[in-house]
Amino acid sequence: MASSSQASEFISTEIQRAVPGRLRSLLLGQPEPILLLGAGASISSGIPAAGEAVERIAKWRWCLDNDRLPNDPSVRRADYWPWLTGQPWFSADVLLAELYPDAVKNLLNVANDRRVFFEDMIHPPVHPNRGYRGLANILHQGWISTVLTTNFDECIQKARVLVTRPHHLVAIKTPSDMVRFSSAPQNPQLVYLHGSVEHLTDKNLAIDVQDMDSEIVERVRPLLRDHPIIVVGYRGAEPSVMRGLFLDNIDYTNKFYHGIYWCVLDREVDATMPPMVSELASAVGGNFTKVPISGFDDLFEIELYNRLVAEGAQPTRRSHGYRTPELPLDMTPISGGLLDGIDRVLLFTRLREYAAVLNNWAPDSYEEDWTLRIATTFNLLVAKDDATVPTVAGWLLFSNDPTPLVPGAFVRFRAVGPATWLRQCLGEDIDLLHEADEEGSLVEVEISGNLWSQLDQLTELLSRVNRQFRLKQEVSRQVRSYSPLALKEMIVNALVHRDYACTDPVEIVVTPERIVTRSPGGLVDTVAAQIYDQELQALIKAGRRSIKGYRNPVISDLFYGGGQMDHTGSGLSDMWKETINNNGDVDFGPEDGNKAFTVEIRARPEAVDDITNTAIADESQVTRFTTNLLPIRTMPNRIWHAGTTATYTGGLFRSAGDLPVPPGHVQDGRFYTLYDLEGITDALVTPFDPGDVETVTPEELIDLPNGENILIKLLVDAVLGHCRALGMQIDFKRKRAHFPRFEDEQERRITYKARYKRATRTVVKVRTKRDSGEVSYYEHKALSISVAPYGAEWCVILSPGYAFTRNGFGRLIGNELINSLSTRRAAKDFNSNVHNDLTFWQAMLAEQMEGLFSLQPDVSDGLSRFAPNIVMSNQLPGGSLNSNVFEELAIAQGDLDELDELDRELSELADMVELDDLRGSELPSFSERVIDDD
Repeated sequence: MASSSQASEFISTEIQRAVPGRLRSLLLGQPEPILLLGAGASISSGIPAAGEAVERIAKWRWCLDNDRLPNDPSVRRADYWPWLTGQPWFSADVLLAELYPDAVKNLLNVANDRRVFFEDMIHPPVHPNRGYRGLANILHQGWISTVLTTNFDECIQKARVLVTRPHHLVAIKTPSDMVRFSSAPQNPQLVYLHGSVEHLTDKNLAIDVQDMDSEIVERVRPLLRDHPIIVVGYRGAEPSVMRGLFLDNIDYTNKFYHGIYWCVLDREVDATMPPMVSELASAVGGNFTKVPISGFDDLFEIELYNRLVAEGAQPTRRSHGYRTPELPLDMTPISGGLLDGIDRVLLFTRLREYAAVLNNWAPDSYEEDWTLRIATTFNLLVAKDDATVPTVAGWLLFSNDPTPLVPGAFVRFRAVGPATWLRQCLGEDIDLLHEADEEGSLVEVEISGNLWSQLDQLTELLSRVNRQFRLKQEVSRQVRSYSPLALKEMIVNALVHRDYACTDPVEIVVTPERIVTRSPGGLVDTVAAQIYDQELQALIKAGRRSIKGYRNPVISDLFYGGGQMDHTGSGLSDMWKETINNNGDVDFGPEDGNKAFTVEIRARPEAVDDITNTAIADESQVTRFTTNLLPIRTMPNRIWHAGTTATYTGGLFRSAGDLPVPPGHVQDGRFYTLYDLEGITDALVTPFDPGDVETVTPEELIDLPNGENILIKLLVDAVLGHCRALGMQIDFKRKRAHFPRFEDEQERRITYKARYKRATRTVVKVRTKRDSGEVSYYEHKALSISVAPYGAEWCVILSPGYAFTRNGFGRLIGNELINSLSTRRAAKDFNSNVHNDLTFWQAMLAEQMEGLFSLQPDVSDGLSRFAPNIVMSNQLPGGSLNSNVFEELAIAQGDLDELDELDRELSELADMVELDDLRGSELPSFSERVIDDD
């Protein structure tokens, strides 16, 4: 048996391990843990880790030095990588991540370059990952109150906007912000250890990562001493953090008495830790614990938040730590309000409904303690002067009459129109004003009560003026003057987002033709920042969604919990789309110097017969359309991947030589393919290790960094392979297919079944020189392919266009200008021509089959049996829209002079001598085109 001294020696040298369950205990225990986040937390949100960031910096700087745009897709790794490795500070003997400070210092040496680069890097076109959304919910529950981050992205703030929780987050971005820091915060706080990008402190430079700001260290030290620390996504290589927070505070914190819980990925749990982390672990002994995790997303969403909720963990609320003026108005205590003025049964009912939405436990019948505790967590109640009082949100939502304390908390409803119409809608017993004026009679009603009551009253009132009638069409149907969903969105927007500090009420004016809502308060700063100098209405009508911002986050959150609104930022967008689809129209936006927000919804235009209650459909403004989408009915249910030493796809095919490799894509040392790689490696000799073959579902792949792009590339390659199997020539760089001419013919025509009859289409035309009659070039009808998800469905996007070749086969006129010329040529086609083009390509892809068709593989016989089964619909979805959705377009006949100019430019390009002319016209194999493409 070991002696006590031997046991002590063992504890001081052996790193302990724990499971995520230990972290759950920390979140529910006292003292609460402090969270330190590093770059690894943000990778799946599109923020690159240090190693990838070095490569992005190199590409960005190389592009600037070579007069190229940083987002130029034609810039390849082969362009900038040799240049990077030739830098005097570059070392191949260390990890790329270790060179991050040197890359920033030497390649982003101009301060404005640094700012521009990092602002672009931290604003990827993706939402924060599910781990950040789980963390936002954890912050809202009060299980963690302080987050320290070495990052300077905004993932936590964006996740907070997405889930509207926590209602308030104090972001400390500069040392001067430390006056807002608290050692006992009531609301969660986020401390940027290196500053945010808009307050760039150059802590990315090698010379500046040695020391942290002394003021930040001094304020944070007590928390390190008095709380356990959870570290996630941080590699521990920065001297500023490792020494400033950890190594220099070992004695001060009594060897971190409450423990350091250092999370590492499962696959790296046995790897050697960075030197400073090992030094820390050795110094604090048993107080350092390594926690293996599968990843940041799974940890915070599944292992922590979902598990705690499933186990019935209750929210906690710590002591007060922030000044009231920092809070949104609806989170502040209501002046003069008492708890006795709250309808507690209604409060319990709404909180219980919200608990069901979150899958949280709630009592079956009213329980005072639970109701008051959860109401406090949701910022409906707050402690003030040793008493519990309602917040402004609590008062507006759950008092019987909020107006004595919030004077403007009511709605003034006015209906203006002929007396007969008013009585028909609102009843014979209504009180009419100006009854003598038959055309201008008025009904005025004041809608009061709490916000739930106001919502119910307004819904009922507007349903009365929303006339239902029978619309006579090819197939007659019942319709309403307005979309009920659009009216709901309008009401909710007015009640939830108005400014309750203003004493003016919400005003709603209804006439037979329109409904206009005016609510006090314009756009909040967060929305104004997202749209910058553009018009909100124009952006939303152009398809922009997820423009979100909350003046009243608590009220918004409770309306979400009650099912009255969503958190997707789609309210105005849905209102517009519903109205347009109902053959109406809508305008909205701020007015009066951003002091108010107005929505005007116009009714359907049909004239309704008062006797028969019918109307003939007005289709004068209805545009029928066909989309250019082919739905994928059967997606691959799994994607195979295996390890490879190749750094890009072309390199893999080169190194494989004659060994079979299916179509696929290389990403981060893994080769991804839709082909059954396990079956291939079992049956054939390949460059892959059979024991290293793994599979993921499409959903799991999408959750990986760049995963959606990988899936899109694999699907696009499958469609282009299908086109090639049908005999088309493929321009893989532009993702475009075209039919070649026949060997002995200058032009090619294809007969197919069109929409109503059989038709013949010329797919290859010869263009000759006017002076000599010699062949100048060939014009091919072409099809560009892309793939995108639409809701839960994936679709292939068909874009008809043109390709131009020298020989009628595959020798494209290879000048970069040709792409814009192809676009200009396609722009000369009218809508009917484009529709016919879509019908043609739809028939070609489906091989003129009805219903469904499967994609054919473009591989050797040895691989074809392992190809994926991808089933497509041959029907192009369509519909109709009110033409007011479109801006007025000036439709002019194609300018013959411009077409002649296009022909002249193409002829000149065709006469150019290019290196490509030296190549043969034979079709490349898949591996050859991948090498060229990558």
